[in-house]
Formats: sequence, C-alpha cells, structure tokens
Amino acid sequence: MVLVPIMLAAAMLVADPIECTPWGGAPMRGTVSRADACGIVIVLEGGKANISLAWSDVRAIAPADPAWSSWIEAGDAARRGDQRLARGDAALAAEAFERATTLLAGARGECVQSVWLQWARSLQACGRATAASLALMRGNDLSSDDAIAMWPADLCPAYADPKEAREAWAAFDGAPFAAPRAVAWCALLREVAARQASVAPKAPPKPPRGAAKDDVMRRERLVLEQWIEALAEASSARQRAREALADMLTRTETPVRHWCRVAIGQSLMAEARDAKPGSADARRLALDAAEQFLTVVACDDAAIPMLSATCAALGAQALDAAGDARGATTVRTRLLQEGPSP
Repeated sequence: MVLVPIMLAAAMLVADPIECTPWGGAPMRGTVSRADACGIVIVLEGGKANISLAWSDVRAIAPADPAWSSWIEAGDAARRGDQRLARGDAALAAEAFERATTLLAGARGECVQSVWLQWARSLQACGRATAASLALMRGNDLSSDDAIAMWPADLCPAYADPKEAREAWAAFDGAPFAAPRAVAWCALLREVAARQASVAPKAPPKPPRGAAKDDVMRRERLVLEQWIEALAEASSARQRAREALADMLTRTETPVRHWCRVAIGQSLMAEARDAKPGSADARRLALDAAEQFLTVVACDDAAIPMLSATCAALGAQALDAAGDARGATTVRTRLLQEGPSP
C-alpha cells in the first residue's frame, strides 16, 4: 500500500453523495466527511446526524473511492476472520487475518492493532506459538503505552524439539519492530530460544525506559531475563537463576509461574547433562526437572493446552533421562491422544 494516497484519503472531503449498506442494516445516503484505514464517517442526507462505521461493518458502498479499496477488502477479511474464529475454525481465521494485515500494511490505529491481535489469537489456537508471538508483538508495536495486550501463558518460549527452538530463534532474530518495548521483548525471546537451540547467544538488551513500571509485561520480562541465566554455561550462574525463579514462583499467582517452572526444569536438565552419565545425581536432577514440567501439565492442562503439551513432551524427555522409560511412555501416550492444540 502506498502511504501518500493513504494520508490524502484520510483527510479528504467527498461532496458527492454515496449509498452505504451496513451488515444487518438498511441502506443510508449521505456524504463522506472522513475515511481512513479504520472506517468511514457519513453525514446523512439533511445533515442531521453523522454515522461512523468500521470497514468490517460495511456490506456495500457506492460509489467507492479507489483509495478505499484496500481498506474495504481488509475490513471484509477481518469480518470473515472473526466469524471463522467464533465457530472454531482457527486455520481459516488465521488466513483471513493474515490477508487483512497485508492489506493494512503501513496503516496505524486501534483497528489495525485489533487485526494483528486477532491474528495472534487464531495462530495461538492453531498451536503456532512462534508465529502467534510475533503477531502479538506486532500488535503491541502499534499500540500506545496504555493499550498493551496481555501476554497469554500459552505463548511461552519453551521448545521440546531443538529444531523448533532454532526456527523460533531465527524468526525472533529477524523480526523488525519499531517500539523499544517490542524490540526488547523480541530480543529476550530470541535469547531464550537460542539457548534451547544451542545457538551462539548475543548480549541481552537493556530494558526499555520505564520498564520497571510496566505492570503488563514486567513479570514476564523478569522471568525471561532469569531464564537466559538459567541456561547459561556456568553451573553457578544456573543455580543463582533457579533460586531467583523459585522465589518468583512463590510470589506470583499469575500464569507467569508456569514459565518459572519450565525455566527451572530446563536448567535442571542442563545440570543433569553435565553430571556423570548414569549417576545418582544425574537421575535425581532429571527427576526434579520432570516434576517441574509435569506440574504444569497437572495444574493447567485444560486452561493452557499448548504449553501443557510442550511440558508433557519435556517431561517425557526428562523421565527418559532419569531411566524411567515406562513413565516416559505413559506421558507420550497421553500427549499423542490429546494433541498439542485446543
């Protein structure tokens, strides 16, 4: 989409009358006082009232200015995405919202942020955690400081497969964002994925200005910072980070506590790999890790199915490492039966 026509169209005044039919409403006639990426304002004939409509509420409009075409298409795609998501068809909803975000490229506003957040929601429902995280960050990148979306517990950067961790690292490493908050978050997610993928880490970014007062993402950011340390090369650094995470675990009632458990479990698995193979210490550390992972499964299996499935897979790996093949098989069988997504 070309930005200059967008700016001109947003400020234009159309003198000729148009006819607009909203979904579920009767046709109306009037003149357009404003049109932008989020919708249209119509002065009804007689000048007695103004009607504001989002493009997703517009069924038909004629004559339509060519500058509105991408906005109208985006509104229709967003409407179809909402309908598909409501009936549980997350895959087709994701396609519709992706189309809408493409058509709204370069535009800003609450409606644009809403489309990105709905795309994130549909991707999350499909079990596509990394793509959902990137879409959610893009939505937050477009928002004002007081309109940051909460981060779902499901979108936890935990990976049972090193290949998935590498793919996530690559996605976060190459994602372009403008807002300092989004840049910092993306870098933290990248570093957590890097350590799970055995990719050479980079220096974590400094928190954005005002991050200490950020009540929406502050706890998640603190967990991510300790998670990075919990997977460090030095055992002493891992121990200190686990102690910090255990302290957070006891002091929070938010879903962030599950992130703490995953980070502690992965750190314990790193300790088990460093211990003497087959030793009592290695087995104990792996069993302690399994306990952390499977506690998430037991506590919130129905509430956060995607994270629960990841923790079940990690728990099975930990039980294997502890020599409990029967327990690992039981956990994997349950995972195969129930699947990773809602």
